[in-house]
Amino acid sequence: ISNSMKVPLPVEKKAITKVLAVSLSIIISSIVIAIVPLIPYFEEVFINALYFPDVKFLKGFVTKRNLGYVISEYYGRITSMVNNLSWKEIRTLLHSMFTNEYGGITEKVRHFYGNDAVCMFKYFVSPDDPQVGYVWFLLSLNFYCFCMMSGSYFIVVLNAIRSSAELKTGASANIIRKRNKKLQNKVTIIVATDFLCWIPFIFISFLNTMEVIDGTPWYALFSIIILPGNSVINPLLYNNITSLPLKIRLWQSKDLEKSMS
Repeated sequence: ISNSMKVPLPVEKKAITKVLAVSLSIIISSIVIAIVPLIPYFEEVFINALYFPDVKFLKGFVTKRNLGYVISEYYGRITSMVNNLSWKEIRTLLHSMFTNEYGGITEKVRHFYGNDAVCMFKYFVSPDDPQVGYVWFLLSLNFYCFCMMSGSYFIVVLNAIRSSAELKTGASANIIRKRNKKLQNKVTIIVATDFLCWIPFIFISFLNTMEVIDGTPWYALFSIIILPGNSVINPLLYNNITSLPLKIRLWQSKDLEKSMS
């Protein structure tokens, strides 16, 4: 790079290492969050119901409570314990009811990810869902991250406004002001798109959990169109916004060299 293209304040190795470490931790955390519901150890939390294709009187997906009624009627003596049975114990008792001599029994699991036809993360939970704590921990984390991001971008915009106000007159100063204005507009769009995509979704999830409304009809709209759309838009916006500070510093460097020549 020639002297006229020098960029002040070069990025240090420590800063690069910190960014890579944070990025890696976010990726690992996302993978863990996605995998946890699939781990058999946590099936008590993430299995919603069982389906028995070969048993005519057990129609559709049967919840643990309804299976408890069936087991209680059959075994009788464990009526007082039925509400405390685990999924593993329920399967064992059901297989004892339908032994191989009578053709046995097969079951399919209605899992956390298969709760809806879209087969995505189950955000719309009711108060008695075992996943309610896990889901609202993630929704609260999402809301916290949105607030932190908005606050950070607000600081960026303030700094851009202050730097524009400190600039003197001149062709390069006007260009920098225009670029700062462009940066402010990009930041506003990023915050606005995230707000419009996630805050209504969190609000509907809250109303669904409080049983004020049934959010099920909204789930496909958010999971197929709105949230994936936000994921598509963000890279395009970030790709433009990350190049702006570099361009601004290039113009500032050129202006400084001209004033010194």
